Amino acid sequence: MRSPTSIRHRVLLSMAGVLLVVVAAAAAIAWAVGVHAAADAYDRSLLDPALALAGSVRGEGAERRLDLSEDARRALLFDDSDTIVFQIRDADGRLLAGEADLRAPPTPAKGGAAFHDIAWRGEPMRVASYRAASGITVLVGETLDKRRRLVHEVLLATLVPALLVATAALVLVWGAVGRALAPLDRVRDQLLQRTAEDLKPLEAGGAPDEVQPAVVALNRLIDRLRHAVESQQRFVADAAHQLRTPLAGLQMQLELLKRRPHAPEIRAELEKMHAATTRTTRLAHQLLALARAERDTEAAGPMKPFDLYRLGDAAARDWTARAIERDVDLGFEIEHANVLGNEVMLRELLGNLIDNAIRYAPAGSVVTVRCGKRGGRPFLAVEDDGPGIPENARAKVFERFYRVEGTPGDGSGLGLAIVREVANRHGATVELGRPASGRGTAVSVVFGSSAGTPAAPA
Repeated sequence: MRSPTSIRHRVLLSMAGVLLVVVAAAAAIAWAVGVHAAADAYDRSLLDPALALAGSVRGEGAERRLDLSEDARRALLFDDSDTIVFQIRDADGRLLAGEADLRAPPTPAKGGAAFHDIAWRGEPMRVASYRAASGITVLVGETLDKRRRLVHEVLLATLVPALLVATAALVLVWGAVGRALAPLDRVRDQLLQRTAEDLKPLEAGGAPDEVQPAVVALNRLIDRLRHAVESQQRFVADAAHQLRTPLAGLQMQLELLKRRPHAPEIRAELEKMHAATTRTTRLAHQLLALARAERDTEAAGPMKPFDLYRLGDAAARDWTARAIERDVDLGFEIEHANVLGNEVMLRELLGNLIDNAIRYAPAGSVVTVRCGKRGGRPFLAVEDDGPGIPENARAKVFERFYRVEGTPGDGSGLGLAIVREVANRHGATVELGRPASGRGTAVSVVFGSSAGTPAAPA
């Protein structure tokens, strides 16, 4: 559910408030109109029996009486909804007929009529008061059931259309606001679908005038961010590239110096310097590889179809000597599998996986390189029977410069970070597990498609 602070909800809440006020005003007007209509219609009908009763009084003075049969009186005062009562008094206030406790405000002058709201025996009642020319006063009252029903009908006839119109207006406004906010939704979708490395400008086509400044501001921010990232990547790449030459020269000079005879303490220091120089050289090489992997695919080189078997074959030639030096049994189980990718970057990926396995596996370990297809998808995998990666560290080993606590060796913590970046560039996923033996680490890079079908970035 969307946040109640969104523009859509704010507009709808404002519209609902306005419509609520309009409906309430319509209800108040309908109530007033209904009350007036009921009073006007039923007051006239209430005056008719008062006139008829006044005309039915016969005699003079103390002999005056109501000359009306019981059936005629019942017919005159019959109503299927309300109770109707009456009272007739002469000019001296003497009760001639009707209810003695029926009271009303003073009656008008002779020949006039008035209407009042009273309470009779605890029930509200409307009374018509008529004074004849002879001085006779007639009161006819009825309860308010018909009047209330008429008011409710008028109110209902007004409110139902008003509520339907208000509901339809809200639905139409919801759709209209949705169409008006569609450009913002497109901008949101563009941002959500992007990876952290995708810093292309947003498409502002079709955006309304109110949205254009926001899109322009975002594009300017993205442009500045892209320049900053490119500047940082260039700096890292240039620094690593510039360091490689003097470090290579320093390493060569130390190797030449080690060949000469030295005192044991000097030779120990030379060994330390040589090891530190070797680590620094590898770090510079990995920083340069990481900078290349972080750039977009076009900058890193074209994507072409090639066979993963070629990578395994080249790795066998490149890493066998290093494995023998470390007393590691390096084996290869490679099959043909075509992928679409950058061969240089994938060679760097496989090299880092093999280097990690050889570097951290103890002497006498077995490291196996595999490639081929698994479940119809191309894959690269490197397995070892070394100490393995603890479960609680598997989410962190892909972070730059992170090393599992207590891990031996002289690694820099960049190998798996480079593997992840290169895999992301090829739409592949990196999976950590254990070999079938249950001991050690198995790192698999599974590609999303074969050669000829570009892989979507992960």
